Amino acid sequence: MASEENYPVLRVPKKDGQKTLEKVKAENNLDSKRRIQDDGDELLIPVKEGGNEVRDDLEIRGDEGKKTPYASIKERLDIPQKDDLPDRWEMIGDVLFIKLPEHLHQYKERIGRAYSEELRAKTVMLQGDIRGMKREPEVEKIYGEETETVHLENQVLYNLDTSKIMFSSGNIDERNRVTRLVEKKEVIVDMFAGIGYFTLPAAVHCQPEKIYSLEINPTAFRYLKENIDMNGVNDTVEARCGDNRDFNFSGADRVFMGYLHETWKFLEKAVDFLEGEGVIHYHTTCRDSRYPEQVREELKENLDPLFRILNMKKVKSYAPHVFHVVADVQVEK
Repeated sequence: MASEENYPVLRVPKKDGQKTLEKVKAENNLDSKRRIQDDGDELLIPVKEGGNEVRDDLEIRGDEGKKTPYASIKERLDIPQKDDLPDRWEMIGDVLFIKLPEHLHQYKERIGRAYSEELRAKTVMLQGDIRGMKREPEVEKIYGEETETVHLENQVLYNLDTSKIMFSSGNIDERNRVTRLVEKKEVIVDMFAGIGYFTLPAAVHCQPEKIYSLEINPTAFRYLKENIDMNGVNDTVEARCGDNRDFNFSGADRVFMGYLHETWKFLEKAVDFLEGEGVIHYHTTCRDSRYPEQVREELKENLDPLFRILNMKKVKSYAPHVFHVVADVQVEK
């Protein structure tokens, strides 16, 4: 539902998005109560004052003295078993993801509309699993039409089609943690770059010398290229499309391995990128009952050179009793 008032926005080309966002934030002029909106080849950045356009559809109302969104959603819907409606969701840009129990699927269109109206999402998707090496999401659109959006996180802009590309907001702490570890003038290889999950924060915040971003999924690669341009890091990031094992390079200081299915198969290539010495951020899944021994065993069985684990942590729950885990591994000649 649109507001009756107009609010200023800056309409800018996507390629100028990061530069404009930094300027707006530096001037303390970003209106954080409203979301950045994707509008074709342009972005609408909400500002407190000024701007070059006014809109009435980006406002997010404050919730002082109001019911929780979940309570309001339940009031909107006249369906049985309302207590089984999801009280958690994920918002990527202005596209909302929810999970529904099977017995509520018959009401999914009505449910989608209610969540959209209450949470001001342009589209609502049923969330499923992530498939295969190309990390393609299983999703179903239940309300709205547009699935492409721009997501803002830690001053980094991510453009993506949420029906084709995965994005886990649950990994935000790990994406931010990496920016505290990367040092100036490092050379980095991101073996599973996706749309730039780890590449972009490192490039935007850490001043590395070079990042080689490798991605096998052509759709993700297209968005990776767009996001490199939109965040203004073309001089830092070189993107390649294809299997990372076909990319010949050595001399990196650090390797990102942000992939969760048999990641150990790629460790030998990661060591080649490092020329035998450097840091690997190794992502994998591990049963809670075998943490951290299972991760140590994977590394011991698949790393030929000397190595030591600098740090290991659980990123988030991946499945019942299974966790997404990352290990920072120092490889030594």
